[in-house]
Amino acid sequence: MTAGVVALVATEVWATRSWGSSWALGASCLAVAALVVCRRWPWAALIATLPAVSLGYVWLAPMVSLYHVALLTGSASTAIGASAMTIVSFAPWPHLGPADWAPSSVALTAMFSGLVSITPVILARLVASRRDLRAKMAELALVRTRQQAFETQQLMLQERTRLSRDIHDTVGHHLSLIALQAGALEVSLPPERRPSVALVRKSSQAALADLRSLVTALRTPTERTESTPAPGLSHLPTLITAAGPHVALDMRDMDGFACPPAVEGAVFRIVQESLTNARKYAPDAPVSVVIRRAGANLLMVVRNRAGTKGPSAPGSGKGIQGMRERAAALGGSLLAQPTQDGGFMVEALLPLSTPADHA
Repeated sequence: MTAGVVALVATEVWATRSWGSSWALGASCLAVAALVVCRRWPWAALIATLPAVSLGYVWLAPMVSLYHVALLTGSASTAIGASAMTIVSFAPWPHLGPADWAPSSVALTAMFSGLVSITPVILARLVASRRDLRAKMAELALVRTRQQAFETQQLMLQERTRLSRDIHDTVGHHLSLIALQAGALEVSLPPERRPSVALVRKSSQAALADLRSLVTALRTPTERTESTPAPGLSHLPTLITAAGPHVALDMRDMDGFACPPAVEGAVFRIVQESLTNARKYAPDAPVSVVIRRAGANLLMVVRNRAGTKGPSAPGSGKGIQGMRERAAALGGSLLAQPTQDGGFMVEALLPLSTPADHA
């Protein structure tokens, strides 16, 4: 109950304190005290204010109590409370003096009793309707927000499907041609020249397989099929073999050790990007890949020496940025910098307990 309403009712009692006997003043004070608990026990508050109704001059406290009965209880309780208010206010109580049964007096008394009983109920129903309207508007706004999010998601899925289709039709076509042409060329060359062409064919076939996996992931982002498993540590030997004989892999510390799938996938992609950069900037330089455990972390170092040939293609710098983002997504770190001997080093430290493992 707000202090303003209590103060207003107390003012009414104070203004009418001399209109009745001492018991009338006590009934009025009881009505004021009942307002303190009318929100928690509305029916008790209404019953406590009914004696004040019989005085004929204290109305605010009973009307406030009836308002809370109508607001906080059901229709049956509201009807009973309004009926009780009407009967008590209309009854000819002896302490009010001789009853006037003239038709006009009875009509006025009945109208007044109905007014003080119906008004709180109407106000309570208006407030309840307003609350329901606000709740429904909030629910409607939530539904609209969810609908917009769903439509946005559908548009994103459609765009992913379109991109996957375009990538498959363009890049996949060229990679398939490279693999086919390399295979035909490999057959026609002398045996001593076939290994270099075979490496091109295997690399293009591996790139085509990765492309198909990415296209599948774009089309079904929430699914992972058994036919396209995520690359991990077990796929690194194949990646190293395809990179050429000048690449060495050291994973002896990882024998029999199981890493989280997210860490394995990040290690594979970082090694793959590092080897791509090494072939791009130092095509003929030896490369070493070392993966080992470092306490609660996994340490991965890819180092290449200085090459005698220049870069085979210009770089955009997006590869290193992508590697850093992969490491940061797992709570790790990545360092990429030139070495003192003119080569380049990529060092990643990834926690073996990723945030997804604790979810």
